[in-house]
Amino acid sequence: MSFANNPEYINIGRLASAVGIRGEIRVVLYAGESDNLKKGKTVGICLGRREELVEVTSVRYQNGKPVIKLEGYADRTAVETLRNAELYISADSLEELGEGEFYIRDLIGFEVFDRNSKAVIGRVSDYLANRSQPLWEVTDESGRQILIPDVDAFVREISAESKTIEVELIPGFLE
Repeated sequence: MSFANNPEYINIGRLASAVGIRGEIRVVLYAGESDNLKKGKTVGICLGRREELVEVTSVRYQNGKPVIKLEGYADRTAVETLRNAELYISADSLEELGEGEFYIRDLIGFEVFDRNSKAVIGRVSDYLANRSQPLWEVTDESGRQILIPDVDAFVREISAESKTIEVELIPGFLE
């Protein structure tokens, strides 16, 4: 079983450094804030070829960042072996989102068009969150990749019904 290439699992973050001596570890969430990490939830851990499913036995927050404890990892030495492991949850256990909120994975393939010119720019092919500001990667008809900052100044409206993202680009942005 490979979590990384399995559409039934979603990569929500990575495990960072151990906290204290009781087997707790910091989590770096890729979505910033998330209600998907809860006590009792089963998560997938992937570090190289090592993969396992394990239950979250506690979640607390330290400086706004989650710190978790995992079943079977009783102390600092045990949890240190998980440093930099990717963290996955099953897609069917994702929390429901509020009005106007979306999971990025659901927006891949949406058509992106410019509000001013009404021209189609391309389709969302990826979302790059590990930058100073998140970026939409949009691929046009010719295969060229265009990076559009995911900020209110550019991204104006996302419609799940029509599967479109309306952006307002500054003159010369696409040249």
